[in-house]
Amino acid sequence: MRGVVGLFVILGAGPLFLLAQQPAPALPPINPAAARLEQTITGLGGPGFCLAYHPVRDMLVAGCESGTLHAWNKDVLLSIRTGSGTAQVQSAHQGAVVALAWGGGPILASAGSDRKIHFWNMDEGKIAHSATIDAPIKALDMSGDGKTLASAGEDMAVQLWDTATRKPSAKLVGHKDWIICLAFSGDGKQLVSGDIDGSVILWDVPGAKKLKDLPTPPSPPPKETPSKFPALALAFSPDGKSLALGSADGNIQLINIADGKVVRAIPGHTSAVTGLAFHPSGNVLASCSKDRTVRLWNPANAQSFKVLEGHGAWVEGLAFIGQGTRLASVSADQTVRIWDLTEPAKK
Repeated sequence: MRGVVGLFVILGAGPLFLLAQQPAPALPPINPAAARLEQTITGLGGPGFCLAYHPVRDMLVAGCESGTLHAWNKDVLLSIRTGSGTAQVQSAHQGAVVALAWGGGPILASAGSDRKIHFWNMDEGKIAHSATIDAPIKALDMSGDGKTLASAGEDMAVQLWDTATRKPSAKLVGHKDWIICLAFSGDGKQLVSGDIDGSVILWDVPGAKKLKDLPTPPSPPPKETPSKFPALALAFSPDGKSLALGSADGNIQLINIADGKVVRAIPGHTSAVTGLAFHPSGNVLASCSKDRTVRLWNPANAQSFKVLEGHGAWVEGLAFIGQGTRLASVSADQTVRIWDLTEPAKK
């Protein structure tokens, strides 16, 4: 496959590693209860399956069933450019793009149904390396510093990768069924993986070892084994103390990492939860579902801030963008929607 050199390069972005080391600015105020649709971006050419966002570059990338990557820069995301939000498009995989991951560095990872993982050097706008995987990949995630990639799928193991060398490192083994979701903690030292059997494992990344099963089984054991549903979405809170787990039954659980216990349940979705994301402040949890909605929650009390409706098919992924002032969602309806979380201007 031929890459298009410079396709995704952002002019004037400057040395990414220097930008990443600067102190993070204070987050702008938001009002999640007033969240509303800002724009609908069309032109995906097929169902959208996944999203990745880089906060320093302010670039959003969507992976599609058509095997393409679509990227939008800041001017589109903030509605400065009108119309359909024309994307930079790159052919990526011979089959659907099933997962994307982008940490704090220049490497974006994409996984396709063609059993390939591409490591894209976004400074150059082309593929730096491709790896062919024996078993289909279902999930990717990358540490916040962009140095470690995790991939997992039907081989029931989590493979860690060094993004600088693009070579595999440790393999984490412990699941007994397909792994379909992954999430790094903010500091990159812990990783959680969830499988189709409903099992979730917390891993120590530097030590490449299992820490515990989540949630921790109650003691003494219940008389009956509780029903387990496939774990479809995972997200660490920004402080690394909590984990949000979304399941195929539409429920969300908040788990305390320290003791592995469920802190609270968040019911509301009427179908499988397909994506989760914490606002950078940790004060808002966003979820999306096959019920075609995006929902905003208060993780402190499990109360709903807002239900965002409008997608015409399953919502497959989401990401907070623009320092958390907006939320992007991608759907099988072939659109990306941008939701504004700021306080509406007074008339």
